[in-house]
Amino acid sequence: MSTLIIWIGLGLVFSVVFVRRMHIVLAVVIAVRLLVPGVVQNEVMPGLHPSTYLFLCFVLVQAVFAPTIFGRVIRSAGVWPQAIIGGIAAVMMTDVGNPGSAGLLDTGMFVLGIVWAPYYIFVFMRYSIRSMPGAGKAFLVAFMLLALTEAVLSQIQVATGRPLVWESDFSRIWLTGTVSELGAAIGTFGHGIQVGVFFAATMPLLALIKSMFLRFTLAAVLLVTVPLAYGRMGLVLTVVGFVFLVIIGGQKVLRSILLAAVVLGALLISIQGEAGEKLLRKFEDDNGSAALRVAAVDWFWEHTSEFFSGGYPGSRDLKGVGTLGSSLENGYFMMALMFGILAVVAFFIFMICVLFGQIDIKERESWPGVAAAALIIVSINGYSSIGGNSIDIHLFWFVLAMASYRSHPTPQVRESPQRVSSSQFPTPGGSSTFPARRVLA
Repeated sequence: MSTLIIWIGLGLVFSVVFVRRMHIVLAVVIAVRLLVPGVVQNEVMPGLHPSTYLFLCFVLVQAVFAPTIFGRVIRSAGVWPQAIIGGIAAVMMTDVGNPGSAGLLDTGMFVLGIVWAPYYIFVFMRYSIRSMPGAGKAFLVAFMLLALTEAVLSQIQVATGRPLVWESDFSRIWLTGTVSELGAAIGTFGHGIQVGVFFAATMPLLALIKSMFLRFTLAAVLLVTVPLAYGRMGLVLTVVGFVFLVIIGGQKVLRSILLAAVVLGALLISIQGEAGEKLLRKFEDDNGSAALRVAAVDWFWEHTSEFFSGGYPGSRDLKGVGTLGSSLENGYFMMALMFGILAVVAFFIFMICVLFGQIDIKERESWPGVAAAALIIVSINGYSSIGGNSIDIHLFWFVLAMASYRSHPTPQVRESPQRVSSSQFPTPGGSSTFPARRVLA
């Protein structure tokens, strides 16, 4: 509890210091969410993830110290989208009365941390990108630095056979001993699949980097590292992201093709090593993984009537009680198990609608963020994700906000003398990019 009190105090101070530069606080929120694995959050502090506590401090400070801007941010989200996400959260909370429910506090914490907070982080990120000079670049740099950090850490983990970060926590959860012999790179996430998902989501964002050489250099680092995670889905999605990067990456077609060939050559060389051999063997023989997934899907469809409009009335730990040999291995299925199929379908449709709402066909710089978010929607289907408190849902909203990124600012609108005193705060009329639109506009 003392750790939580100290963290909240630091969060409040930090949010006050950067009250007029909200993108700095939001970038730290992103970093904390990616660097502190969800599986150990209760070891760090009770209830919510540290990044969610920081965001709540940020929201409180914005509401108190910058109420005008806070109001603009909330209005920029639109009435209907907020009503819909609020309604979905309310329906999920009705699971409290279910025999299989985790209880009022735990259910509330889950809905707050997985449904409400990530969406509003997106809303604040989106507003700051559209109205604050340099905010978009700050987020882009944050994503690139975090991706490099995960890549370097993954390389060292495989070389040493140790997690290096969160070692004792990971050992208590699923590794044997404090010095574990890692079979794959797990980054700061605790699982190789999440490493691959993060790299896949980062790959399209590289298209926003002006320097083609830097863009493809970073792409090479990610592609060479992702086989070390031994995740088939992560590798496939990262390659798909790279193909998108090549297609949209610039008007110098010949140079793009040549650099892409070099990067793919580096990937092929990396696959020739021990890590690549292990990964290729997983494609040939998955040790029964596919059979377990089929059994999970069959069980899900056979029992849909039991949790169609509410959570499953029995234990949600299907593997723990011996119902299945694994979890449902699908984030949407696991969420449906907790809150009912109707609630999850509504949430999924909401995500899709917001995603399409961010596409600007005439503005190519909106495409990378949308492409990255689309890859994450696919990844959620491939493993426990939401049920395991992984990064997917948060990362979806983080990268989708980057669809508002623009490298070419529009001319500033002149402020009247009466408004100069408040010009340090971003306003839609004085945007360095373009006016904030509603989320589903």
